[in-house]
Amino acid sequence: MISELKNIVGAENVLDDQETLERFSRDQSLAQARKPLAVVKVKNTEEVQKVVKLANEKLIPVTPSSSGIHFTGASLPSQGGIVIDLSGMNKILEIDPRNRKVKIEPGVTWPQLQEALKEHDQIPLNPLFPHPQTSALTSALEREPMLIPKYEYGDPILPMEVVLPTGDIFLTGTASDSHTQGAYPEGPGIDFYRFFVGAQGTMGIVTWMNMKTEYRPKKQKAYFVPFNDLSEAADPIYRIQRRHVGNECFVLSRLLLASLLCEGDTGEFDKLMESLPPYTLCLIIAGAPRRPLERIEYEEEALMEIAATLNFQVEKTVGGVSGLGTKIIDKLRNLPSNENYWKTTVENSTQEVFFTTTMDKAQEFADTALGYAAAYGLSIDEVGIYMQPLERGRACHLSFAFPCNLENEQEKESIGDLCVELCKDLINDGAFFTRPYGPLADMVYSKATGYATMLKELKKVFDPNGILNPGKLCY
Repeated sequence: MISELKNIVGAENVLDDQETLERFSRDQSLAQARKPLAVVKVKNTEEVQKVVKLANEKLIPVTPSSSGIHFTGASLPSQGGIVIDLSGMNKILEIDPRNRKVKIEPGVTWPQLQEALKEHDQIPLNPLFPHPQTSALTSALEREPMLIPKYEYGDPILPMEVVLPTGDIFLTGTASDSHTQGAYPEGPGIDFYRFFVGAQGTMGIVTWMNMKTEYRPKKQKAYFVPFNDLSEAADPIYRIQRRHVGNECFVLSRLLLASLLCEGDTGEFDKLMESLPPYTLCLIIAGAPRRPLERIEYEEEALMEIAATLNFQVEKTVGGVSGLGTKIIDKLRNLPSNENYWKTTVENSTQEVFFTTTMDKAQEFADTALGYAAAYGLSIDEVGIYMQPLERGRACHLSFAFPCNLENEQEKESIGDLCVELCKDLINDGAFFTRPYGPLADMVYSKATGYATMLKELKKVFDPNGILNPGKLCY
């Protein structure tokens, strides 16, 4: 098999040394490590096809890996076999500012994409300050919440090219016709593109994708609202979103905002933990490209009207942080390309529990999470909480972050047990887990046995030999 793989991609692109196999056997999650037989670095769609077809002939498991870092265990080869390393496919194939879309390969990172879009006065629809090595394509496929909570950006995915588990090529939407621009994801016929969303590596390997973009703001202002708990934040955000005020809108707990601002300085982190409020709503009002100042003016007026009606204070900063608005906007518009990832300020890893709910229920879920954290010896300030409205507040993304030292086996076990027990309770209380990774998948699918059974049947249709990321059902 190794010899045949070398014939496909070149000897230098088939790696089976222990150092490489060890690196691809684990990620930033608590999932059990598992070494592949070989790591294959591919350069184009044709090579992906040939590797997948060979794996079908040999009945060898194949697991795709798209970026330099992973957090959920989804890219680990749970049954060994071949890891297809897609990170070398890192070209931005087309930027179309008129139709506000960009065509990228799976190895393109968020900072790379943002930088390329600048000269076209566009910005990507990225999640909350992603890791600099994270694949933009995979983030979109895995439904990470985008920071601009407009209806049209709830799903940033447009037409794509997929290598099916048989090695065949499938093109979705208008990408299926070479005469069109690839700007519309649906049809002709059945709306197939959603079949691959949330299933990168199990139902097919996406080798390029068109993604929506947004105009880069010409003018922008940042506003902040401090809150003592999430229940206080719900009504203001509902009103703000229903009036269509602002672009980026998100709530961070004290731990996460301090981690974001300190940039690795532990002394500064301690000061921020003492001065910041329990929760901070961050709202960016932006105008582009036409009459940006007028847009900012009428959105500011609406914001102040909402604040007066609901009796909350809109601030230029919180916790006495100098130039907070400038710092947040700079971080949003210039994603860092260095390795100082903000979520690893406290420990070398963060384990997250995330799900979809509505903002009026967020505090109830937060109380549950903090109660479990206390039972496991963690204080309130050792839990990061992030709330992100979706589709103008119709729903929200809620996540709980638990810093964890991956080199401490006792701590890993404790945090792992905490996350599992917490998820069981959250599911019973109505939390909707749209991205059930690892042990959470069994919990979620056991609640929807008919759904899970049908997914398994569809998996058999697309992957008759069961070679693509076996052992996982979607995530």
